[in-house]
Amino acid sequence: MTEPNQLRPASVLLSTTKYLLDKIATRTDVDWIVVYDFVFDRLRSVRQDVAIQRINISMSIQIFEPIVRFLVYSAQRLCDRRVSEFNAKINNQHLSECISHLLVLYDKSHNKTDLSNLDEIMEKLALSNNREEMEAIHILLNMGNEEALRRALGLAPDLKRSVDIQLSTKISLAWYLKNYARVCSLIRQLSPILVCAAMINIQNIRRAALRIMSSGYNSKVLTFPGLALQDLLLYKDIDKVRADCELFGLAYTDQNVLFQKASFKDEAQSANTEAYYTPRTLHRFLPCILLGPM
Repeated sequence: MTEPNQLRPASVLLSTTKYLLDKIATRTDVDWIVVYDFVFDRLRSVRQDVAIQRINISMSIQIFEPIVRFLVYSAQRLCDRRVSEFNAKINNQHLSECISHLLVLYDKSHNKTDLSNLDEIMEKLALSNNREEMEAIHILLNMGNEEALRRALGLAPDLKRSVDIQLSTKISLAWYLKNYARVCSLIRQLSPILVCAAMINIQNIRRAALRIMSSGYNSKVLTFPGLALQDLLLYKDIDKVRADCELFGLAYTDQNVLFQKASFKDEAQSANTEAYYTPRTLHRFLPCILLGPM
């Protein structure tokens, strides 16, 4: 019988992670918030065991990659839930910690690779595809951040040739320049897991865009079509456009927005939450979106 506090071997931690995401996270017989709470708690335990045992770099990477996917996916799947059910701030905090740790592991793996050791070279190649996705997620989570952009632009040539990394870098650069129209246009071109990562920033993107438009389209008479704004800023529901306009003090009448710089409410820190995908669509992505090409 296993002792309660006995540490689990690395292979068990990896298989536990895969089981949680492949078998538990895909359940449909209970509310997914219940699934999330269970899986989140167990994955936190896995991370603690990894840290205590100082598991080797390769195995740690294989464990942390699906955990990052789970946290990114959960941020999108549960973004419309009440804060009493799902705390996005805590989820994003854990996500930030995991992706940062994962990048450190990638860097260590790269620096420790012995080019004369065929096994190490093959192991590194096996991790490469996943790293492209993880680096892209990091870029999108830190959209417009100078340090994240420097890392992206300083990646090895083989990584920078990745379509995901190139597109994510373009989005980050566009947001650095506050080109919200280009940001939203490029987000549509991302793969589902990367859309989920980018949408973590959508509340701030919409707030900033509406603030900019309040100056650029400032008028006492002329209005901006609400449907055009819906398409421009990736809204799925026109009622969300209305809700955000009311939140930021913008007049909204007959699905038209009256932008006025003086009316914009700066005290409102972010727009309302809204999922890019429907729950049914998100569920169809499972388990592929969580486990990836493992």
